[in-house]
Amino acid sequence: MQFFDIFPTLQEAPYSYLFVPIMLISSIIGFYSKSYFHALILHPYEIARGKRIHTLLTSAFIHRNWLHLLFNSIVIYGLGYDTFGNIMQEFGILAAYLLTPILIILLISLPNLMQVYQERNVFHFTSVGASGLSFGLYGFSALFFPLQKINHLFIPWINNAAHYWLYILIVSILLSFIKVSKINRSLHIYAYLLGSLFAFIIRKESVSEFIKALFLTS
Repeated sequence: MQFFDIFPTLQEAPYSYLFVPIMLISSIIGFYSKSYFHALILHPYEIARGKRIHTLLTSAFIHRNWLHLLFNSIVIYGLGYDTFGNIMQEFGILAAYLLTPILIILLISLPNLMQVYQERNVFHFTSVGASGLSFGLYGFSALFFPLQKINHLFIPWINNAAHYWLYILIVSILLSFIKVSKINRSLHIYAYLLGSLFAFIIRKESVSEFIKALFLTS
């Protein structure tokens, strides 16, 4: 059994195989080099004052710990493949090659911009990681084909991708009220909704299908 018998090929997931290894290598360097880590970290206070603008993107390439890094690597690898495939299925290979990297850049930078606005006057606030991209791709994948059949092992009313999207949104909002860790759950919600919006913009049929899917019971 060969690697590509189990995992997607380079042609099927080109940006997963590009982005994830770069993120892994960069994050590992950041674990051991404080100067490198601090050069890439997002600091909203400085960005709001016109400094370190590059960190709107570079902060996605460093992580605070191994668990954070591995979670984002797995999610982005899988959803990057799914996103590329969905766009290719609907619009063709050229559109997939052009739209996927644009989508990745927007789903990193725009949620970070929202963070900058929210924390612009908090000097000690910093942020790292690609969780915004992970949740953005999740929202995008869930609503690109809202009628896609999906069942939840324990929740019987989840029958399609739109139901699952709503379930994740509700869970994310509820978790945002629990302040027991440094996890920036507001960023996750921003990115999730932003990715969902991009699904509607890129594939307009998703809007009507989403409304229809919400009321399907089987």
